[in-house]
Amino acid sequence: MKAMLNKLVKRNGGFTLTELAVAMVVVGILASIAVPSFLGARNNAFDREAQAAVDAALNAASLHYANNGDFTNSASATCNTAGSTVLAADLQRLEPNYEFLAAGAVSTNVRRVSITSAVTFNAASETLGCQGFYAAVMSRSGTCWVGRMTVEGKFLSSEAGAVDATTPIVVNTGTANTGNSTTTEAILTVNGKAYGGLIPTAPIASGSATPTLAVTATDCTAVAQADVTSANTTAGVNPNQFYESWRTVVLAPGA
Repeated sequence: MKAMLNKLVKRNGGFTLTELAVAMVVVGILASIAVPSFLGARNNAFDREAQAAVDAALNAASLHYANNGDFTNSASATCNTAGSTVLAADLQRLEPNYEFLAAGAVSTNVRRVSITSAVTFNAASETLGCQGFYAAVMSRSGTCWVGRMTVEGKFLSSEAGAVDATTPIVVNTGTANTGNSTTTEAILTVNGKAYGGLIPTAPIASGSATPTLAVTATDCTAVAQADVTSANTTAGVNPNQFYESWRTVVLAPGA
């Protein structure tokens, strides 16, 4: 018995090719399950980080509105214009944890928030002044998250300040998923905070008209998002695709 035990102990161990092949297959299956889950969780964390930056900008804008009566900057009675740094400086004093960018500047990361203010109009196409505000933040996931806040008005305006009677201020209250499509359950004409997202839906080299990662990065400015109307949805989030809360399903422009 002792001799047999010694023989077993001294035997050279190892795996057969079949055993190695089975082990590699098992590892491959586990990796195919774990990697997508990890990437999804990582991107969700990136998106929540960017959404928090947009929320911080909207909160700062609310304080600014309470102090000034509208979204004009502290140096003038006009709405923000491309290149202006005054409104950004106003919000910077209220929320020092983020860098607020001059109107038209691109958000390149979650610490840099692109902001602008905008004119709204009543049902008679009369201007109500600087009653709108936009904030845009680029997530590390590749999605540009956008927040919009209006206090008064029925219609949005273009960057040039012209009324667009086809673009009312609306907020979606929810969605119903049917197969691969997303159908809006209700759209309310309402002021307040609203949220949207611009996600790349085509590879950079595809030549498609739908947004690529490069196009999304270029359009991640508050000015570009404030200039999107019902007739022009190529630069950002369709005004009809803003929701009352953050959503995990993001529609491409014009979808």
